[in-house]
Amino acid sequence: MRVRLNLSVRPLAPSRRPVPASSRCEDDAGGESPPSLAGGEACAWSLDVLSGYDSSERQRRSETEPKVGHHSAFSLVELLTVIAIIAVLASLFMTAVVSANKKSRTMVSTFNLRQISLALNLYLDDVGKRPLFVDEMVTGKYLTDRRTLLCPEDKTRNWGRLVRTGGLQIFIPSDGSAQPLPPANPVNYSYLLHPLSWDEVTWNRLVQEGGSAGVAACQLHGLGRQDVPNVRSFEGLLLRAQRDGAVVRRHIFWNSTPPVFVSPGVADGYAVGVNDFDDYPFQIYLDDPAEWFQTRPWTQP
Repeated sequence: MRVRLNLSVRPLAPSRRPVPASSRCEDDAGGESPPSLAGGEACAWSLDVLSGYDSSERQRRSETEPKVGHHSAFSLVELLTVIAIIAVLASLFMTAVVSANKKSRTMVSTFNLRQISLALNLYLDDVGKRPLFVDEMVTGKYLTDRRTLLCPEDKTRNWGRLVRTGGLQIFIPSDGSAQPLPPANPVNYSYLLHPLSWDEVTWNRLVQEGGSAGVAACQLHGLGRQDVPNVRSFEGLLLRAQRDGAVVRRHIFWNSTPPVFVSPGVADGYAVGVNDFDDYPFQIYLDDPAEWFQTRPWTQP
């Protein structure tokens, strides 16, 4: 009795290793059959071997062929890491931009203060005395561009004049002449110009300091607020223009109680009334005010 077993084997890919002809056996009808059913002769392969070969081939193809329907994606940790790196880089970039802008504004003020110092020296050489108001240097064409008097940090666009109008200094002509009045259309300016309105005795003493005497300053690059126009509203960095044309950087920190002084007397026809520290902030224009007081002492009231 003969038994026929019809096997249905899935065709292999073209790259599949062919099975040697010697490992095949035929039945009496000429068809291929497993060796165990073909006359008892041994055959090189069996159903188990064939199934194992097909499994290994399927695994190899799954590893080499691209997967359909599967896409790589970021995990939550990777996404948060990328966002954190971008945030750090953005903060570093913004810090560098802000620092560069602040340095550029400081350079503008340094240039303006140097121009003011040079204009004042030219005025002193031509006229022989200091201007009582900065407007005289503008009308006299010693300062041709009014923007030279404005600091890029000044939000009020008139910080210097606002600080001066809050002072208590009063000029009283001793010879009965009229008191000097500010111009009808005053020029806005941001920089501190206290020495221009000091009494003659104090001004002459300042001039004796030589080229290191300060004549103008900018305090708006320090730490403070512009809501109260006062010389003590800012601390820290100070830009000072000296008589020799140099602009130096100083750091000033105010005491809790400023000193109060009385004017030294009458000079060149003007007497000065009682004034406070805001009118004579020597710390802004002198490196060592204490030594200045010892050289020419002031008496406290």
